[in-house]
Amino acid sequence: MKVECRLKEVLTEHGLDHHGVIQEIAEAVGVNRHTIAKLYNDRSPGVTFVLLGRLCNWLVKQGVPADELPGALLGAGRAPLWTAITRQGGAVTICLGEYQLTRDGEVLWRWISRRDSSVAALVVQRLSAGTKGGSLPPPLGFEYIPFRYSPMDHIVDQRVLAEDIHRTQAVFERAQQGANAGTTIIIGSQRVNYLLEFFVADLFGCRPFVTPSGKPSVPFFSVYRPSDQNTPSCFGGPENPFRTRDKGRPGLHYLDDRGHWETCPWLRDRQDAGIVISLKDHRRGSLVLAVFGFSGWATEAIGGQLILKEDLFWPPTVKLKTREVGVYVCQLTHSESDNDDDQGHIQTGACEVIPLGERTLADLLGR
Repeated sequence: MKVECRLKEVLTEHGLDHHGVIQEIAEAVGVNRHTIAKLYNDRSPGVTFVLLGRLCNWLVKQGVPADELPGALLGAGRAPLWTAITRQGGAVTICLGEYQLTRDGEVLWRWISRRDSSVAALVVQRLSAGTKGGSLPPPLGFEYIPFRYSPMDHIVDQRVLAEDIHRTQAVFERAQQGANAGTTIIIGSQRVNYLLEFFVADLFGCRPFVTPSGKPSVPFFSVYRPSDQNTPSCFGGPENPFRTRDKGRPGLHYLDDRGHWETCPWLRDRQDAGIVISLKDHRRGSLVLAVFGFSGWATEAIGGQLILKEDLFWPPTVKLKTREVGVYVCQLTHSESDNDDDQGHIQTGACEVIPLGERTLADLLGR
């Protein structure tokens, strides 16, 4: 059993988590700031009773009730996903792709995928319910990421794409530079949410919206269907350039720990797939959750699994120096008894969650 240090959560709940608080505590209790930083980020191998006592004394002086300590500072195991997001501090920003129909430079109407918005609604409901520990729900906000293309012929205009990329890059850089980024939840594939492209490219150290060459940088790849818009991507396109067999088979392709490509093929009304990425960045004090399916139905189905079975996607599987990362492939089947109705309601049959191996991730993330 791993004992969890909840110093950051205690500071947040009592309004004490401000810039410079780590240095302030270190000076007050007489230890190096790196010692407090490790406790703050729950990355310390242990703590002495002497230091624990000094830390409790400091917290009591700041107004934390003495009868809550030291119990409030310690817990068994990692907090569940939604509790961890609530305790993260800062606002939760839900990012959705927004299709814009324009004429002569004017936006005529804006459209958001019903399936993506369904996942967003589930997230809002879950976070608004609070946690078992009684933590207040975090502030919630939305960011809409524009994209434009011709839905009749599925062609992406390069000039329009460049403009949308530029607008999305501004959103991404603003989030990266935030002093306390809080939590960002990205919903939808790179074909409808360009912020996902920037996030994946930054995470794995490659160029966004550029067809990959050489060795794989990203351990998964979406092979588009002929009916999909051909959005250039560092992890998607009409063919998987790293395969000889099944290179053009629509669906989600991913690397196993032996360095071999596996396939979760898309089969109409039978099978689908998608991915969940969790990233806890201790240096930035941020948490990012990305949820995207090969199709819109897969995104919605995975969102439901994320709410009901959060332990399958948390905590992240790989720990690096300042980051913890988890990548989870979700292979979905449609319910055999289901008939797609006029509202597009489809019941999920089985959902197999495949965490990508530590060897694969550590190799690509450590470059």
